[in-house]
Amino acid sequence: MNQLLIDLKNKLNPIVELIKDKNDVFYFDYPLHLNVGDLLIYHGTEQFFKDHKINVTLKRCEYDLDLEEVKAKITSNTTILLHGGGNFGDLYPQHQKIREEMVTHFPNNRIIVLPQTAYFKHEENLQKSAALFRSHSDCHLLARDERTANLFAQFSDHVYLSPDMAHQLYGTMETKQGTTGEQLYFLRKDIEASDVEKNILAQLPANSNVKDWEDILSTEDDVVLALSWRMGKMANKFGLSWLKDLCHQFWYAYTQRIVKRVAQVFLANDKVTTTRLHGHIFSCLLEIPNRVCDNSYGKNSSYAKLWTKKLDFVELDK
Repeated sequence: MNQLLIDLKNKLNPIVELIKDKNDVFYFDYPLHLNVGDLLIYHGTEQFFKDHKINVTLKRCEYDLDLEEVKAKITSNTTILLHGGGNFGDLYPQHQKIREEMVTHFPNNRIIVLPQTAYFKHEENLQKSAALFRSHSDCHLLARDERTANLFAQFSDHVYLSPDMAHQLYGTMETKQGTTGEQLYFLRKDIEASDVEKNILAQLPANSNVKDWEDILSTEDDVVLALSWRMGKMANKFGLSWLKDLCHQFWYAYTQRIVKRVAQVFLANDKVTTTRLHGHIFSCLLEIPNRVCDNSYGKNSSYAKLWTKKLDFVELDK
């Protein structure tokens, strides 16, 4: 076991102290999608609940979250946890809307936004969202980097630096053993891709091992996701709480298989070069030597400089 990675995992422990009652907790916006970075955060969060004996009584994703159901089940002592990640801001408005609704509709409940990286493309959106959050007196925001923490200071007086929830998975998965002579270039292809990816690709031989999450996912994954969406939406339409719970249990079990599959892809390589934050974090959890390159707004370097640069198998791109 790597002591630095154990220390990073332990840095998540203070979150427990923020929860008012470990038997009265709601967890919203878990990822019912196939961004594997989000799935790693999700499974780290679930591992955190398990390790700290936190009894989450309501878990909902964006497709089956119903404010009326929440209002019917919430107590004055309920702590609301909102999924962490890199989607705080105006690049992913559907997730920001959930957070803003919680802040608006539950002013008397403690709300904790699990470790996030924030980015707003438009200042107007930032100011509107900050004003909403400021109206809530008991909202606690965890930031994965210092830039986000500085931005969060406009949203709340309760701001904390914290590593990503995926670090809770350290020690639950196998780590790199032996060598294969292979190298993986794990590069973004989505909304946050930039010239960094183009520059890396331009320097690689034609037969290089280049992947993103979508290249590891299967047609079966897409079908299961589509069925899960339908099940969640139908459960929401008819107010079937039991079906929503079943949907979550099924999705959790299925995505455990995805995480294990992705781990095997990573472990087949001696080094990973990545522009994805969770390409870097996952490599660290598996103790695979890795080189971190930035995304379009500096998310990766700011994270690595704060949390992971001291690991002897991590290299920061200059």
